[in-house]
Amino acid sequence: MTPPDRWVSMSIESLKALFRPELDELSAYRVPPAPPAVKLDANESPWPLPPEARARIAAVLHTSELHRYPDGRATKLRDALARGLGGSVNEYVLGAGSDELIALMATAMSRPRSGADHPVVVFPEPTFGMYGMTSRAHGWQPVGVPLDDDWDLDLGAMSATLERTKPNVVYYATPNNPTGNCFSRNKVENLVDAFPDSLHVIDEAYGPYSGESFATFAEERPHCALMGTLSKVGFAGIRVGWVRIHEALSHELEKVRQPFNLNTASQDIATLALTDLAPVLEEHITSIVTERERLATELERHEELQCFPSDANFLLVRVGGDVPELCAALLDREIAVRQFSSGDSRLRSCIRITIGTPQENQRLVEALRDILG
Repeated sequence: MTPPDRWVSMSIESLKALFRPELDELSAYRVPPAPPAVKLDANESPWPLPPEARARIAAVLHTSELHRYPDGRATKLRDALARGLGGSVNEYVLGAGSDELIALMATAMSRPRSGADHPVVVFPEPTFGMYGMTSRAHGWQPVGVPLDDDWDLDLGAMSATLERTKPNVVYYATPNNPTGNCFSRNKVENLVDAFPDSLHVIDEAYGPYSGESFATFAEERPHCALMGTLSKVGFAGIRVGWVRIHEALSHELEKVRQPFNLNTASQDIATLALTDLAPVLEEHITSIVTERERLATELERHEELQCFPSDANFLLVRVGGDVPELCAALLDREIAVRQFSSGDSRLRSCIRITIGTPQENQRLVEALRDILG
């Protein structure tokens, strides 16, 4: 028998009351259902793997025991990470991209400081939105500190905020999304050394495009962790990320990680990406960096466009005109770029353009020439 509508309404309302109140301030992350022909809005690598690399993956998956649970320790993948990036295998905690790792830290490190109602997370902004969104969903208090006029860390403001809020975790995305630049190394070092009672997480998702890393820096400081992912260098579809963190802390994070969070196929493909297929990825990274510089030069030919310096696989571009109108005109030509309707007000006059293949980038250049004149 179908229950009366009023029962359904009462049940739904009573159940909704059980959800965390912090969710009232959040919106679900929406992904467009049908990507356009030229997709320059998600910071993925534009290059599909060559046939020989695909054949190598197929051969490995052909022998995978998909009827068994995956290796809960991801032994081969941890070995590949330790050999390629350094450190002990026990320093690595693995997740389905950086998103799951942020959630693991939000779950495991959620004890508020003495006298505080909620744990605090601090990050410069604008930056990767999941730092704030995930922390808030877990009952944390997110505190953003505006970047300076050059999109670099405001050392004074960051120091004052860390002193005042005493955060459990501080995030630094360098290169930063969506601004594209690396933060000044001396500023990061100053903050990490001045506040040793917080976990400082340096997110190097776009590090391969900058040629810089904080690996040796983090090795000397047990309260500093490095986060990485394969999502930006050609393997967004397998959802593999890691955080390299002191063994005593990784031991605690492992307690809240689901035992089979990385499936067998993702583990096998990620291991190949870090070993046999690494030269292929390096070629793709080099070509993207070359295209980044070429595209920036082409865009700067338009008086209406200003490219900010980038160390990542995308360009942040200030538009001297109506941003929604420009994005709509590009979408009419089957080209998607990222626009910003909320958050830092400085971004509302900007678009973010992921570096595509030479053909995709040229199509964008020609479209802008047609639109802007």
